Amino acid sequence: MTEPSMTPTPTDRVTTTDCAESAPAPTVLPLVRLLPPPPEGTILIPPEPVEPPRRSWFLLQLVTECRLAVQMYFDPRYRLSRLGQIAFPLFFILLGLNYFVFSVWFSMAIVSPVAERLLDMLLAIVAYRILQRELDRYRAVLDYLAHYNNRR
Repeated sequence: MTEPSMTPTPTDRVTTTDCAESAPAPTVLPLVRLLPPPPEGTILIPPEPVEPPRRSWFLLQLVTECRLAVQMYFDPRYRLSRLGQIAFPLFFILLGLNYFVFSVWFSMAIVSPVAERLLDMLLAIVAYRILQRELDRYRAVLDYLAHYNNRR
């Protein structure tokens, strides 16, 4: 008979599950030990979140929004979007055209006033949404300017 060979046969091979059971689990080093220390002056604890401001009275909030809208239109640092530039003059033109169409040219007893009011409401809602988007953009620009403005 021949002597047994030193090469392992497929039945003698050790699987990875056998190794995992027999070998001890490697210890995981904490990541903190691998990182260098933070530089001087680093804030390691994030600041506490600021409480949201209290909601103000509705009419006062409305006046504040109107003042901000007027300030937005006359601020030379801010450029309105094309939609904001075109929408508001178009809104007033459509309101005037709406009045003439339903009161002068297409005058029916019950249908004309109802259709005129519905179209006015639709135009007002669209104009309000466009103004809100512009005011949100303007607030973001004001925050950016306040944060990165060079104070002398």
